[in-house]
Amino acid sequence: MSTVVTDEFKISSDAQQQLAALMSSEESEAIKGVRIYVAGSGCSGIQWGMTFADAVEESDACLASDDLNIYVDPQCLATLDGVEIDYVNGPQGPSFVFNNTKEAAGGGCGTCGSAGGGCS
Repeated sequence: MSTVVTDEFKISSDAQQQLAALMSSEESEAIKGVRIYVAGSGCSGIQWGMTFADAVEESDACLASDDLNIYVDPQCLATLDGVEIDYVNGPQGPSFVFNNTKEAAGGGCGTCGSAGGGCS
């Protein structure tokens, strides 16, 4: 399995394989694929998440392969510009990571964690 590349984002072969394995372990026939969504934003930038998709909207962008469908709504798709989705085995165990290659180094509001500021 090779890395899936779109105009907006990339998904590594490791991430694809893990998502496909998770999909095949689900017993529900209603699951149509995986949905990528914006989970929030703030000082540390946009946070993305993934969940199983049991419905597909007409406006969804769809990346399809033999064993995996990935759905993204148009608003979320715009936030994925320059993101690389990978599956890594880090210090706290294996996980999916969203690496934003276009985000400026050291981004944020500059006040989080500082004595005079903070984010609410």
